[in-house]
Order: sequence, then C-alpha cells, then structure tokens
Amino acid sequence: MDNANINQNQSPLSAEDQKLLNTPLAMNQSIDPADQQFLNMLMEMVNSGKINLYQPATLINNPIYDKLPSEKQGKVDFEAVNLLSAVREIKGLYDNGFGQTFQIHNLVERLRLTKERLESEGGDLFII
Repeated sequence: MDNANINQNQSPLSAEDQKLLNTPLAMNQSIDPADQQFLNMLMEMVNSGKINLYQPATLINNPIYDKLPSEKQGKVDFEAVNLLSAVREIKGLYDNGFGQTFQIHNLVERLRLTKERLESEGGDLFII
C-alpha cells in the first residue's frame, strides 16, 4: 500500500483531538525538590530579565569565562546556545501552565545535569 492510499483512508483530526494530543502528560507525583528549586530560580532569572532568551551570553558567568583560553570559550559559547534553547522550551511550557508535566520535568532535569556536567569540567561557567 502506498502513502497516497494511506492518507486517503485517514480522517482528519478534530481541533479538540489535536489539542488533546498536543497537551503534555501531567505527572502524578511532584517534581524532584532539586529540580523544582532549579526551575524556580531559572524562571525568576528569565522573568527579571537577567537571562535574555535570545542572547546566550546572558547565561555565561563572565569572571570565570574571561579566564578561559579561547578554545574553551568557544565550547562554552556553543553550550550556552544549547542551554538557552532548553530554557526557551521550558519557559514556553511553564508559561502555558504545564509546570507539572513529564515533559518539563525531563527538560529541567536534563538542563540541570548538563550544566553540572559542563561545570565539573570548567568551573562555575554559567549563572544558572
């Protein structure tokens, strides 16, 4: 059976069904306290403007960064872009009322652990 026949046999989803499918799954248990504390701190920094969601340099701890050799600064710059992408995704979920979902929990945990891993190699590189 080719793709054209498959698509013809499928009925389109209603707006209600599409909304249901796009809603992240709620967690039955509470988020880990370390992750909740990290999420609260992160949202406070974003909401206060200390972290600009479109300027990766706002994540970088400049006194530590400035002491690094240029090749390590390049790695930190690259990682700051990746971390900020995750922060934007977390902020979007948080602002839309999905603060207690598996999706945000996994994103927050991954962001926190990635930051900790990077800082174990190079010091307190990020302000988060």
